[in-house]
Amino acid sequence: MEFRIFEKFPFNYDMETLDKELHLRGNEAMLDILEPIYEVVEQIARPKAIYFQAEVTEKTDEWVKINGVPFESTLLRGYVDQSEPVFPYIVTVGTELDDYAKTLKDSMELFMIDEVMNLLVNTGKVFVAEAVKAEAGWSAAQDYVPGNGEEWSTVEQKRLFDMFAGETAKIGVTLGDNYFVLPGRSTIGILSQKR
Repeated sequence: MEFRIFEKFPFNYDMETLDKELHLRGNEAMLDILEPIYEVVEQIARPKAIYFQAEVTEKTDEWVKINGVPFESTLLRGYVDQSEPVFPYIVTVGTELDDYAKTLKDSMELFMIDEVMNLLVNTGKVFVAEAVKAEAGWSAAQDYVPGNGEEWSTVEQKRLFDMFAGETAKIGVTLGDNYFVLPGRSTIGILSQKR
């Protein structure tokens, strides 16, 4: 299995974009708090991503197996067909930015860094989706995020994480309590072809 690893996926926001994306509506006091925080982000952030190609090896009315690993998600079953390729992925802001966020104490600074980290994760998801579409020759991709819009077993979260076979250490991602992906601003999912 070949893993695609990105140790720093590209990101570039100007203050106008941040104002819009973070819904600050030109509030100068908020932008004054954000600007020095984002300057640090530009210097230290190393947002990372990993993905690999897998296959839907079996599909029934109760579950779908990806590379032989069963998942009972109704949503996922609706997105995929047997024998087609899918791409499990993880995107993270990285430990560097997570460590910096832990040094902040002011509630507005914490709000700003949280919003910037959410934006980085979303940028990473788009980056991975574009890479997968180019690799697979898809015109569009469907993004399945476990537990988003349906009940999700933490056992299945661990199964999905375990499919990365320890390669997650290369991007500094682990599983914490209740099988949440850490650092906290990280996401795990599966991309399939959108019909």
